[in-house]
Amino acid sequence: MSNGFNLGDEVYAGYPDAHVFNFRRNSKKELKLSKVKHLLWGDWIKVTDYDYQTDPKADIQTAAEQTLVQNSTAPMVAVRVRGVSGYMHKADIQKERLLEIVFVDVGQGDGALLVTPDDKKYVIDAGVGDNMRRYLAWRFAGFKKLLKDFDGLIITHPDQDHYLGFQALIDNLDVQADHIWHNGIVEQFKVAASGSQSSDASFLLGLRKTSAGQSFLTGLIEDDAALASHLADPNRWIKKSTGKPKQYPHLLNSAQTAKTANSKRRFANIAMLSTAHGEMHNGKAYLPGFGPNNAPACVIEVLGPVVEPDSQGASRLRTFASEPMHKTTDMDAGKTKNGHSILLKLTYKNTTVLFGGDLNSPAEMFLLQHYTGLSVYEPGAVSDQDTIQAGRPVFGADIAKSCHHGSADFTDVFLACVNPAATVISSGDEESHAHPRSDTLGAIGHHGRGHRSLILSTELMRSSKEFSKREDSPWYKAGKLVAQAQAETDPVKKQQLQEEAEELMEVTRTRNVTSYGAINFRSDGEKVVMAYMLERDSASRRWDIYQLESTNNGPLHYKPKD
Repeated sequence: MSNGFNLGDEVYAGYPDAHVFNFRRNSKKELKLSKVKHLLWGDWIKVTDYDYQTDPKADIQTAAEQTLVQNSTAPMVAVRVRGVSGYMHKADIQKERLLEIVFVDVGQGDGALLVTPDDKKYVIDAGVGDNMRRYLAWRFAGFKKLLKDFDGLIITHPDQDHYLGFQALIDNLDVQADHIWHNGIVEQFKVAASGSQSSDASFLLGLRKTSAGQSFLTGLIEDDAALASHLADPNRWIKKSTGKPKQYPHLLNSAQTAKTANSKRRFANIAMLSTAHGEMHNGKAYLPGFGPNNAPACVIEVLGPVVEPDSQGASRLRTFASEPMHKTTDMDAGKTKNGHSILLKLTYKNTTVLFGGDLNSPAEMFLLQHYTGLSVYEPGAVSDQDTIQAGRPVFGADIAKSCHHGSADFTDVFLACVNPAATVISSGDEESHAHPRSDTLGAIGHHGRGHRSLILSTELMRSSKEFSKREDSPWYKAGKLVAQAQAETDPVKKQQLQEEAEELMEVTRTRNVTSYGAINFRSDGEKVVMAYMLERDSASRRWDIYQLESTNNGPLHYKPKD
């Protein structure tokens, strides 16, 4: 026993943060119990039988110091946390596991890891590069010690900065998932009856039909069998003239054909997720396993894409034009595939999180009309305040993942419906859209909850390390090595230089992705902590932490430290 805890117990850091202590000599050479590790609420801790007095590195020089160690640690709990052994106060330890979301710094794009209180793991988008793989490999020890496979991978829509990062995960033989969900839209070539292939933009997202003045996508890929049938015709996704596949169907093909060493599928089921696909309860759709009766009280409703079945019950998704329109026979391919992002609302006890995908103004107007039943397209027919009042029960959330990386393509009314206490923006350094847009940041603050609603950005939470000279930076050194490698004619030396350059860049990328830029959400369903790791940290302060709490059973608000 270690002060009420059993040896080997797995417990968690208390709210809102905690410290691990051990003995160190201060500037006056005095042995003091000092902070050696700053923990965030919910961080994993193991109870041990550690004793500083028997530590080979112990520095006890007098009997008085030995008495000090004994008396100081007697009421504390011996622990091991993230490579550090020491002691924690009992009040700083809890047994309850939290809901955790990590908004990973994937650069330009979206990517989040969701871990439920009962340890189910979901990846919601993965960015365009391999940053998500790097983060997950770090988090799960190279996947070799992943005790349970991922429960699901969710591709909100077929934009590269949301799906392409999954390729590195799918190609990793140690990664498995029970499900892959997507929004049913798969980019493709048009194939004539003669077998000829074309890149007709009007057919890019599949078959279309017009009904009552509205164009709909009808060739949706709804289940695993439909995907297999689609991929069985290479004309639909592999360009004849070059032999190169379209990247999104290539990703899905890689996932559907990925096998374990004993020839079992690593991604057992690939299917559409929408308001008509999922776990259905009373006409509403939920992520399978997260319906209203879910045991851990974690419910995830699917609010989009909204399927509008035809008269025979076949699934359809309406096309969107470049601007919000009540009905359209046109299709803006980008607006349509983005606007039909998988839209999830997670509710854990009294806390809600909205995952907004890449929603845009045409999609937001449609969603407002669909869920409120109000005539939002008719000028003057309904007031903004009436729309907000009707829409907030549907879209309102404590935490919101900002739609489309902070793009300016949004509606103020929809943003006011969400009314979040904290908004997370995932954006990148090297992108031409200048996300997040200045007016978007202003609107998020204006429509956010409380006097100080939070805006957290993966791009702003992480900056490059500063060096006294540019020549000291690893990326500068790597660039020099790359230049040398390009000029080198000896293949052996060329390869050596290239490997040295890659090693330098790998150190920098891994540190930035796994530590800096990631925005952490932790909640027990009643309170929330939003935090990110400081680049210039210390044993006493490693995390920048923001607390959200309720007052008088009201909604969550940011609680300033003073």
